[in-house]
Amino acid sequence: MDADIISHLQTIESSLEGEGGEMLVKEDVIKAWICCHEERIRLICTRNIGMPLVLPSGLCRLDLSSCIITDGALAVCLDGLTSLRHLSLKEIMTLTTLPSQDVLKQLTKLQYLCIDSCWCLRSLGGLRAATHLSEISLYSSPSLDLARGSDFMPLSLQTLDIRRCVVADDLFDGDLPHLKRLFLMWCRSSSTSSIGHLTSLEELSLRNLQDLNSLKGLSLLQLVSAHFTHVPNLDMKCISQFRVQRSLSVSSLVMLNHMLSAEAFTVPRNLVLEGCTEQSFPFEESADFSSANNLLFNCCEISSLPGNLKCFSCLTTLQIVGCPNISSLPDLPSSLQHIVVEDSELLKESCRSPDGQSWPKIEHIRSQLFS
Repeated sequence: MDADIISHLQTIESSLEGEGGEMLVKEDVIKAWICCHEERIRLICTRNIGMPLVLPSGLCRLDLSSCIITDGALAVCLDGLTSLRHLSLKEIMTLTTLPSQDVLKQLTKLQYLCIDSCWCLRSLGGLRAATHLSEISLYSSPSLDLARGSDFMPLSLQTLDIRRCVVADDLFDGDLPHLKRLFLMWCRSSSTSSIGHLTSLEELSLRNLQDLNSLKGLSLLQLVSAHFTHVPNLDMKCISQFRVQRSLSVSSLVMLNHMLSAEAFTVPRNLVLEGCTEQSFPFEESADFSSANNLLFNCCEISSLPGNLKCFSCLTTLQIVGCPNISSLPDLPSSLQHIVVEDSELLKESCRSPDGQSWPKIEHIRSQLFS
């Protein structure tokens, strides 16, 4: 073992034991870990392997987790698995790229791929050759290069779920003609992304994207379901012509009222307010809520529900979940048939029969659930 590696190991050991004080800079510890990891990979890759892993060709599902497997070994492992439908790679620190097209084109039945916490993975390799792949999940793989990422994904892709990765601004510049569901959560991203050409998209979920400022082409999509939660810097102009058919979830009341005030905006059947931090608010008075049937307040910090809930003239179900600061109900629409209150102790007490403050407002509702 050479002197540099010994020095790096001593640095890591000192950090684990809490020694070194201010002299032990975090960047030095990270550098030491990277150097040791690279040396470990070099040793693994040069080791002679007498018995390669050969799996049965009829295998339908393969989950590899927390194991030491090199790029070449994975290619050998997957070679000829023509019946494989599900592939999961989790917490494998030795992988830097997926196998080539020559290997992946043999996976003619592969439908689902999950890559989770493979920190050193940089490339999707020949993934585009997996022509029957319909769902990809990419989680916690910060080294993965997603520049023009859609060019490396199969045209058959229908669901793409990316979490805790770095998303490039040109990720979707390529053609994904069958993509129906797109989920981006807890990702670092560029300020601008373009999705208007993803004309098959039906469900869009953007959660905890602090960097995103502009989403070009959003108004061109015919979405069935949309989630915009904790995207604080998204320009309101992006949603000025936004339309959604069935379900809308937002965490920003400013964003919601901006949508509601837009000309010809139709409130979807299901409306969800999730993680709102405002203490109280009214719904946009000029909006037409007659198309809304279900209203959910989920994990909100609001201290009172909007006073104009009666404007939901066709509302049938009201759910209040995880809202500990709400202590009473406003006047409710006469159309209401179901009410659910969960993990909201003050409101539950207020709705208690027969003496609760809010009980007279719900005693006629035929379906009540409190938990």
